[in-house]
Amino acid sequence: MKEMFAGCGTILDVGVGTGRFAEYLNDSGFEVVGIDVSLSMMAKAREKRIRSLVRADAHHLPFRDRVFDGAIMIHVLHLVSDWIQVVGEVARVTGRVIVSEVDGGEGFSPRSRYLELRKAMGYPLDRFNDGEAGLRRVVPPANVKLVGDYWIDTDVHEEIDSFDRRKSSVSWDVPTEVNDRIIQRLHSENPEKTVRRREIVEVVGWDPGQLRNFVARERSRT
Repeated sequence: MKEMFAGCGTILDVGVGTGRFAEYLNDSGFEVVGIDVSLSMMAKAREKRIRSLVRADAHHLPFRDRVFDGAIMIHVLHLVSDWIQVVGEVARVTGRVIVSEVDGGEGFSPRSRYLELRKAMGYPLDRFNDGEAGLRRVVPPANVKLVGDYWIDTDVHEEIDSFDRRKSSVSWDVPTEVNDRIIQRLHSENPEKTVRRREIVEVVGWDPGQLRNFVARERSRT
């Protein structure tokens, strides 16, 4: 990410959360401003010496056009109600580069199967599930850096149980009885204890102009 932000001075962290990325960028000499809707999360970011924090909704950023050199947007788009609006706002306030981390791979994914089951049971997800990875597919980034490509053995039932504990956002709005049925199905469909899975991690960077053009095209269709 530091390489992607070469030449940048100011960076907006969209969905700063507890500041895990902002802390590193701040320590690397960038001027970081973090926005989030959660005061409790930003309180944890403040403990990491992130001082410039603004409570704001990413759908309506309270900043002037292109006031930031760069922006970081990670694990945000799958949580918002209108992801295209958010992309447009981030692109509006950014002048040089918008950076994200994109995860991919192959092998069993409890998350993907959970989404299939909740849809089959009458509770389809009404948000942009693909998140930043989906944006990467519809708007090819100007820069891509591969930072991880490896195989891991994962405890499949431990991952499934994390959905039972509502650790994933895709389970937050599912009624308890439906969630219980999904968890039971996931366990019964996967009798083995461990599965092998490939993990691919990239850092990608878009030219804000790319994203502004994309949003303009999408809006012209509606």
